Amino acid sequence: MAKSAIRRKRRNPSAGLIHLLNQRYRQEWERAEAAQGELDRLHHSPLGTLIRAMRWLKRRVCPAKPSAALAECATPYVASREASVSTGMVSIVIPFRDQPELLKNCLRSVFASSYTNFELVLVDNGSVERRTQKLLDRLAIRGNVRLVHAPGTFNFSKLCNVGSAVASGEFILFLNNDTEVLTADWLERLLRIASDPRVGIVGAALLYPDGTIQHAGLFPRTDGEWVHPYRGERADTSGDEGELRRVRCVPAVTAACMSMKREVFHALGGFDERFPTDCNDVDLCQRARARGLSVVITPHARLLHYEGLSRGFKV
Repeated sequence: MAKSAIRRKRRNPSAGLIHLLNQRYRQEWERAEAAQGELDRLHHSPLGTLIRAMRWLKRRVCPAKPSAALAECATPYVASREASVSTGMVSIVIPFRDQPELLKNCLRSVFASSYTNFELVLVDNGSVERRTQKLLDRLAIRGNVRLVHAPGTFNFSKLCNVGSAVASGEFILFLNNDTEVLTADWLERLLRIASDPRVGIVGAALLYPDGTIQHAGLFPRTDGEWVHPYRGERADTSGDEGELRRVRCVPAVTAACMSMKREVFHALGGFDERFPTDCNDVDLCQRARARGLSVVITPHARLLHYEGLSRGFKV
């Protein structure tokens, strides 16, 4: 490898992850192409003709309703008088299974944080790769890293609960291994809000690697589906009346980066393990709100989310 190429790689440690993400998108594109071919064949078959006729009849008998609107909106967050800046320890719980490139990149960004009073609780869901073990061996010499073995079928809720059981920090922060911290003071930003006794859960703003918005809060629609408003829009989008530039109370935040007091998490009963992959974060946020606690998101803590790399896309 040429020296100039080596220098470029060192300057951009995320380049390898972008390559992996491109490979994943290529696989999804090929799968979509194959599916489209099957749909085209169906379209020109007698069955396809019958399906189109039935859809036409349904539109005539049951006209389509207007697109579902959001059932809730964000509201401004106002800190209570009891809120104070905390210097307590944060236990950062990261479930993972192999993918050492992802984990290494995530930890590199975490170690660059300006707030240093934290411990890492790495929950290993049955890694088998030799490269993963080498990375874990290097991490073992650090005093603020704990490794918990939790093999078995992937269940995000269970892995987070296992990690929280050994966490010793005043605060818990659940973090996906396919994230990368962009703001060095992200922990201070999150703790400032999580310290508020009226706040139950705090989330961060997440961006796709192409610089567009992935997460700015989760909202229910009137049809019951939970969605990410502003998803895919530019990162500098200010939102309706500039709301994306302000700290806001929202119905829910993603567990890809979610923080709260440890006592709050245990009082809520942790994640519901009946939700192994989806809706566990929404469920936890809803239980917090049912207790009168706010769910807040801050645009001042930003992370990249290499969504689709750690476990793939949903089919």
